[in-house]
Amino acid sequence: MAFDRAKSKLSQNNFALGYKAGDFQLHINVNDGTEFGGSVYQEVNNEGETSVNLAWTAGSNNMCFGIATRLPRATSSPALNNASLIGIGYALALQPGVKLTLSGLTDGKNFSAGGHKVELGFELEA
Repeated sequence: MAFDRAKSKLSQNNFALGYKAGDFQLHINVNDGTEFGGSVYQEVNNEGETSVNLAWTAGSNNMCFGIATRLPRATSSPALNNASLIGIGYALALQPGVKLTLSGLTDGKNFSAGGHKVELGFELEA
């Protein structure tokens, strides 16, 4: 909660709740009574993880969602959302403490229009 002292009233009223049991996690949130969201995460097994994220704003017919998975052995992470954005990431541990990451984001609706993103990351851990 946020209180505006000048106006003597609440300016924000946000609520979140999380639950974790073993390899399963659930999170829900409400922001100012108009924005609703939630996510579910599960470690499927030692070889992979998956998650789903949902969001909705009151007064809007548009619900946003995202689906992602992570495969630790392959160190790849594909993702998709309702705006037809398709992403993929690939991480390679060159040696302990040194990681190279390549990721890309494509707009599936406007594939031929360009504007796609490619990122390269180099991470050093001390």
